[in-house]
Amino acid sequence: MDLRQNIFKAHNLKLPPLENAAEGKGWSPLSWSDYFETQRTVSVSDTRFNVYASGLNNSGPIFLLHHGAGHSGLTFGLASKHIFNSDPSKFTVVAPDFRDHGATVGENQSNLSLEQMVDDLVNLFATLFPDNSRDVVIVGHSMGGAVAAHTAASKRISRVVGLVLIDIVEGSAMDSLSAIPMFINARPKSFASLENAIAWHIESNAIHNVESARLSVPSLLVSHDKSNAWTWRTQLLPTERFWKSWYSGLSKTFASAPTAKLLILAGTDRLDKDLLIAQMQGKFQLELLPAAGHTIQEDMPDRVGELIVSFWKRNQPLSIPVRRINPAP
Repeated sequence: MDLRQNIFKAHNLKLPPLENAAEGKGWSPLSWSDYFETQRTVSVSDTRFNVYASGLNNSGPIFLLHHGAGHSGLTFGLASKHIFNSDPSKFTVVAPDFRDHGATVGENQSNLSLEQMVDDLVNLFATLFPDNSRDVVIVGHSMGGAVAAHTAASKRISRVVGLVLIDIVEGSAMDSLSAIPMFINARPKSFASLENAIAWHIESNAIHNVESARLSVPSLLVSHDKSNAWTWRTQLLPTERFWKSWYSGLSKTFASAPTAKLLILAGTDRLDKDLLIAQMQGKFQLELLPAAGHTIQEDMPDRVGELIVSFWKRNQPLSIPVRRINPAP
């Protein structure tokens, strides 16, 4: 068994053949337009962010979604559609491609420090929603969960009524840092086609949901040479210098953030000591979806969407009507 097989076995992934992986199956890419109302470019400082959104002109809560390292805003495509369809006349969902990911471009894209990404999220939100007076729920997957937690804790976005982290726990993340370079190197360096890449993600168990893979995987790849090979758009190994800072202190930051909190995990074994204590103290809501893999929002998008909407409904500020009593004549 070679190194790649060992790494994939350790992460409960399979190692499918790369050649002809897509033959005879429906692996064609899907369009963002079936899952979001709009795709737009939003310029903030040195970066032109690609943003997928629905309900931008609505007046209800804003669900602000931050993807993980190596992913894109389309990782939330199916879950976003479920959230938005829960109340399309009021809800707003926003799922950007963050710095050096997806279709976002600009200068200094290699700076993926936690501070920079928090600044990006805050400034992007301020550009989209100046003088915001609406409730906000910030959702982050994996590395995006660290950005979401620190953003909520900073209070730099007004009216944050909820914070949702998806499959990210400080202890597990810190423990796995040394193995991540081997995991990255074990992936294919390129694919012959987008269909081949989609098939590989499904057959390796990286994503369990075929529809979501057909939507999100093409945004992770780029083809710019004469061989027409599709290679990874975001190079993760050069970001290694940031990894520890993304996750160090995350559990305490999450537990102490001044808002309602929801943690969605694929298994209880991923809770670390600080989170176990915080859970026993009732500081956050915990939901387990053991049938999913790491990209829970892709594997079980409807369930994740339901959990997020229910979480907001339980924690939205109560609006108590004031009854005016006219003084007696």
